[in-house]
Amino acid sequence: MVLNAAQDLANTGSLSRKMVPEEMLLTLQQEVCALENKRRELLVRLEETNTSLVEVQTLLTRKTSQAHTVQNLLAPVSRLPDEVLLAIFEEAVRSQEQGQVTRTEIAISYTSHHWRQVTVNAPRLWNSLCIRAEVPVAMLQIYLSRSSSIPLTIEFRERETAWPGADKRSMAHLGSALDAISPSVPRWRRIVVLHRSYPYFTHVFRELRKAAPLKMLQSISMRSPGVCGPCPLLLGDSAPALESLEVEDMPLPPPVTQTFDAARYSVAGLTTLRLRVHGMGVGSSHAATDPSAFRALIGSAPMLSTLEIYGQPINFGQERVDEEDVLPLEIPRLRTLVLRPGTQHPRDLRHFISVIKAPTLRQFELVYPDNAPPGQDVSDLLFDPFPLARFPCVETVRLHNAVHADTVAAFMNAFPVAARITLGSPDAGCLFEKQTSSNTHSPWTSSHIQHLTVVSPLHNTLLQMYEWLLSAARQGHRLPIITLEGPIRGIDNPEFLTQSSKLASCTEVRLCGVGLSTSG
Repeated sequence: MVLNAAQDLANTGSLSRKMVPEEMLLTLQQEVCALENKRRELLVRLEETNTSLVEVQTLLTRKTSQAHTVQNLLAPVSRLPDEVLLAIFEEAVRSQEQGQVTRTEIAISYTSHHWRQVTVNAPRLWNSLCIRAEVPVAMLQIYLSRSSSIPLTIEFRERETAWPGADKRSMAHLGSALDAISPSVPRWRRIVVLHRSYPYFTHVFRELRKAAPLKMLQSISMRSPGVCGPCPLLLGDSAPALESLEVEDMPLPPPVTQTFDAARYSVAGLTTLRLRVHGMGVGSSHAATDPSAFRALIGSAPMLSTLEIYGQPINFGQERVDEEDVLPLEIPRLRTLVLRPGTQHPRDLRHFISVIKAPTLRQFELVYPDNAPPGQDVSDLLFDPFPLARFPCVETVRLHNAVHADTVAAFMNAFPVAARITLGSPDAGCLFEKQTSSNTHSPWTSSHIQHLTVVSPLHNTLLQMYEWLLSAARQGHRLPIITLEGPIRGIDNPEFLTQSSKLASCTEVRLCGVGLSTSG
């Protein structure tokens, strides 16, 4: 109708006003009115449809949420009490890869409403703060809030991926992050610094010294593969409760005096010192500690009870040349000594063992890599002098690729009261071959051995262990608990299962890291 009227109007375009019929105007007005009514009607219907759509969408969202809730309730994990669920979450958070940007606790809190309620109200899931450029300051504040008042671990890490200007951004972010978390300083129990920039390291510790005293701080761990300077330490009594210090790929700071001024550094209460260096070549020389610095630190930590050395972090070069003039290294309270040189022929291991004096030592570990041949022989140094054992009170021994066929007797006599012994497969092979082929008395066949662990034992070793147990039983000795430690897949090694069953017929046998199923 409108089209016809328009066509009529177009056809009359050349007519004068007087020639236009009045009926045409009336018709157009009626059509306009009809169209206006139609539009209003459609708008009303559209509004009603939109209202209905919103209602349906709201109902759909609610029903979907209810369906998910019911589905979650039907899942077996939903039957667990909150306490058990929280224990699982804590283990997941504790075992996550250190330093990862996507945190496990965050992922868990986004899974469901119930899980979120459990995680948000569990302070132990939020007690580790990671300061790095990718983590917003607002997220750190969330962690502080959710951790309530429990002790904290503070990690300072570099960006996951390096890019131009990253160091400057890290330094800028560090300042704002420290400002945000500074109220929590009294709760700091552990500090971890992992960064390859030495200016970043020094800046962190400069700021920490300003924040002192860190009265609850018990542990400091620092690593920087690219640092070319000594590790910074806290000063004076800024960390009076400090017990553990771990330094990786960095040298210890030089002593202020020959006695390493204990008043300058917070080390007087140190009980655990762990030194690591990766790599044995020239490239790791920048991380080697001068022996004077090491000796001075040891002398300033009278409470030291655990010393762990990985790689070759101390360069005893000049001391090895002047061995006759070298003073003994006295560590009177040392109870645990771990030596893992990372190479078969370490440069300074023999010298170190020859100078150390630890009369109260209770645990000794010497672990070489699995490479053949066995590691450097130090058995002669375990006596002071022979036949007096250098460490006569050791109760726990771990040897891996350290025992030669000719040094079995020396190692056994060096630790005459050892009650818990862990041996690598080569070491166990030498020991039990010697035991089964000799009728001579050995201190390690006596009844004081309570627990014997063998790592990745071979078939012949298990057979020799069985014969050794039979012999010990005939002599009336109390047989130790045997632990066979993997990785071993029993399904691929039926002889292992047979021999371990024989051992179990004599004494209690425990399997650790041994797969008995067909699945990989």
